Amino acid sequence: MASNSEHPSLPTGDAKVPVPTFGCVVYVSKLNDGNTLARVANLEGLSATASNERESLSRLVPLFKKFVKEKLEFGETIPWLDPPPAPNVDEQRRFLPVHL
Repeated sequence: MASNSEHPSLPTGDAKVPVPTFGCVVYVSKLNDGNTLARVANLEGLSATASNERESLSRLVPLFKKFVKEKLEFGETIPWLDPPPAPNVDEQRRFLPVHL
């Protein structure tokens, strides 16, 4: 898989244009209140909290997509953290291939 630093252009409406895929590294942890926190490790500032891991990831993916899509649409560089910082001791790593 190509690295995130070599992002493709967004499709222009042609259904035959491949949909770009980006690697989303997520660190997941349980909070003291029992909720689950999922935070993107390879981009700063994106996180979601929910009652369980699945729901927190379901909330996080649209935030990731929106952020990346807006950067591409405006011709801006995506500020990947490469390599991402190490997870905290209470966090588990997940890797999500995200299609725009």
